[in-house]
Amino acid sequence: MLRIPCPKCRKNLYTPDVESFCSCPYCGSKFSGKYGPDKRSESRTPKEIPFLFSYQGQNFEASTYDFSEKGVGIKIRGKVSIGKGDVLDLQLGNPSIVGRVVWINKTSDQALAGLQRLE
Repeated sequence: MLRIPCPKCRKNLYTPDVESFCSCPYCGSKFSGKYGPDKRSESRTPKEIPFLFSYQGQNFEASTYDFSEKGVGIKIRGKVSIGKGDVLDLQLGNPSIVGRVVWINKTSDQALAGLQRLE
């Protein structure tokens, strides 16, 4: 675990990863140890929708974890070969979402990714 100070209230919190955004338990500010305060202007709506998708001949189990007007956050199970800049076509119902990966955090058994919606 890494200790990082909140940029707003300066109290310390602990995180396993300096790149991921987390909320300060003291003041609620959202920030990353590497990237600083969250600069996104649009709100996110938490919503978990499980789905399957294919990419470069591989099938993946995944689920959404939040939506915004311009993007979607997804959690992908298993070891993934997806990288920043890749375009994914996600069949989440009607309509489907086509998005470009703007960030991805991988572990040995899953990945979290943020996708920017493409028109």
